[in-house]
Amino acid sequence: MAHKKIEKIIKSEGKPDIIIRLARLQDMRRIQMLYVEVYGGTYSVPIVTDKERMRSAIEHDDYCWIVAECQGRVVGSLVYAVDLTNRISKAFGAVVSQEYRKLDLAYTMMKLVLDDITHNKDLVDLVYATTRTANYAPQKLTESLGFVKLGIFPNTHKVHDNETHCLTGYLTERALALRRQRTRLIPEVEPFYDIVRRQVNLDKPAVKDVKCEYSDHKQRIPLLNFEVITAPNFVKNRWRKTKNNSFFEHISMPFHEPNLILVTPDQGTEVYLTYNQKDKYSVVVGGVTNEKSFAVVLESIARKVSDMDMAYIEVIIDAYSPHIQRDALDARYIPSAYFPCVKKVGKKRYDCIAFSRTFDVLDFRNVKIISLYKNFLREYLKLWRENYIELVFKDEPGVKK
Repeated sequence: MAHKKIEKIIKSEGKPDIIIRLARLQDMRRIQMLYVEVYGGTYSVPIVTDKERMRSAIEHDDYCWIVAECQGRVVGSLVYAVDLTNRISKAFGAVVSQEYRKLDLAYTMMKLVLDDITHNKDLVDLVYATTRTANYAPQKLTESLGFVKLGIFPNTHKVHDNETHCLTGYLTERALALRRQRTRLIPEVEPFYDIVRRQVNLDKPAVKDVKCEYSDHKQRIPLLNFEVITAPNFVKNRWRKTKNNSFFEHISMPFHEPNLILVTPDQGTEVYLTYNQKDKYSVVVGGVTNEKSFAVVLESIARKVSDMDMAYIEVIIDAYSPHIQRDALDARYIPSAYFPCVKKVGKKRYDCIAFSRTFDVLDFRNVKIISLYKNFLREYLKLWRENYIELVFKDEPGVKK
């Protein structure tokens, strides 16, 4: 594949050269040592911590793993996952050894691959990344490369403390040209759309205030009785044979392969998830069901993964299905990010919205985010209060609605 020929030499007067190149199998141990050096033992991304997954990623064309090497030592690492069928890429795992951070290695590595896959070789229509919020540097890095700020994932991972991540995306002209316009949003999602719209030339959305069966929150959402299947090969093989139906046709979760199935005893509903026990993170990848209400399914998923000691669950829904968006909000999944063009449907690209539900107390004490991301956080917190706190006082005499 064309992107497998990346190499750049960085020369610095009086100092050894740094070579940016594709990772090799013999780099594996040194790459893992770099992540331990920077993160200690807290780094939880399986492709780094699992030796077999790392080997597979380095060997195969659906990843572009590059390293920065200086005198035989790996001092920088970055991974791009590439889905050529859906023309989308995800950049993640950017790390640079402390003593080399003044050389802008992270910027150089990211730009080298970004230019190659979006412009030089035209392999993908868009690239996205999630950035940590322990400091401002990752957010400023993606901003300097032309990435658009798309939202936040509050308390998305929990290692020592809860971590909030930012979502950012690089949209090519081709992506925007293929974008399906005239999105149909519930009113609660419109503010997130408007924040993105101020950065990207998007059309005005159609806003529809739909109500569903459980919208008044007076009627308790019933629960499905899920059983859990975690057998890795069984989950993987069954997922490959499964085609989403019903409201699951309207969701998307790129670059996530399920490792968990929630299934009802009558097998009328099967939900496929990716979950990580170490950082208590889980996402809905797809499913099949004969249940009529997405709110019922989502509430049931939330209860089950909470019982499994997960701290976070996320689902990404297209921006053209207001009734399904309403069901998600009725199940108290709160929107936090708006992602243009992320889902490829035929020859078009569809916008999507990220909805999430956290089971721990929200904690933003250590979050450092630049200004526009704060706007996303404000909108998220407004909806969180409405759905988790102010709901109690909604029908109280004398309280303004």
